[in-house]
Amino acid sequence: MSSKGTILITGLNGYLAGRLAEAALRAGYAVRGTVRDLAAGAEVQKALLGLGSGGGAEVVHVPDMTEPGAFDEAVIGCAAIVHLAAPVNETWTLEPSEVVRMAVSSTTGVLDSALKAGAQLRSVVFMSSAAALFDVPPVPGVYSEKDWNTTSEPAVKELGPDAGGLHAYCASKTVAERAFWRFRDERKPAFSMTSIQATYFIGPPLVPWKTKEQIPYSLSNVWKLLQKEDVPGPMLLYESSVDVRDVARVILWSAINYKVADGERFLCASAVGGAQATADILNKHMPSLGAAQGSPGQGYEPGYPSTSGMIAFDANKAVQETGQDWIPYETSIIDTAKFLMQYLEK
Repeated sequence: MSSKGTILITGLNGYLAGRLAEAALRAGYAVRGTVRDLAAGAEVQKALLGLGSGGGAEVVHVPDMTEPGAFDEAVIGCAAIVHLAAPVNETWTLEPSEVVRMAVSSTTGVLDSALKAGAQLRSVVFMSSAAALFDVPPVPGVYSEKDWNTTSEPAVKELGPDAGGLHAYCASKTVAERAFWRFRDERKPAFSMTSIQATYFIGPPLVPWKTKEQIPYSLSNVWKLLQKEDVPGPMLLYESSVDVRDVARVILWSAINYKVADGERFLCASAVGGAQATADILNKHMPSLGAAQGSPGQGYEPGYPSTSGMIAFDANKAVQETGQDWIPYETSIIDTAKFLMQYLEK
């Protein structure tokens, strides 16, 4: 075990989790992760061992994160817990109320287990979402950590199965985060508690997706342009994005700087570009790809500020607290494109 301690990451095989595990290992921490599928966990272990950081990851099998005591074994001895696991894949297949139940049960379950982790536990960080900040349908404006979604939970309760996947996702993130903060207010744990909200992830993952069908929606603009498609239309709800490596950095900072981060929400949103900006960046830096031209320079602001657009985000708090700015948008797009090129032949 590292002298700095062990960081537990739930949902170790996720897009963000791999980058967080990498950052934690490079910072000198040991990593333990929970997975529903041991084979997926083994893929992450292999990638982490190949980093040359002298580390790896211990994997704990948690087949059902909603079961009481599911995380009891995994949390023992940890210095920090980062709860990333969420019922994202079930959002569009299960009834909305069940998606919300799973998100809340896993979150409160992690916190209940955290009380049994030991006196060395200093921090619990919860991965929420920008979806917990604005109503659906959203009202135009600039959102920050002070805002909350107020419409999705009532919609799930009132409309039941007809609420749909969007309300299910937004409600699950909002209600789970509310439960997270309620636990802090009512139980007053000795460990610090911090939540993170983020917009669409871009940037390369640590572990490649096995098939091109697994490429997430947040990378669809880059992927479509690599396939020589026309410049895509608008993303769902908003165009804001953030490099997944930056989100991992803010999470790790929150876990390490637990006294400063205690009781805080940190929004991660670095840039607003969109499909046309993506096309322009690819044509500027990787012209041999022959990406669609569209209407160059249209539909986005120079510098890609996160506060631009109808639904925008002010993430300055995270920049000020961590003392580090976001990875430049063009860098993220180029890195994403280079990574995704491997799927063009599959």
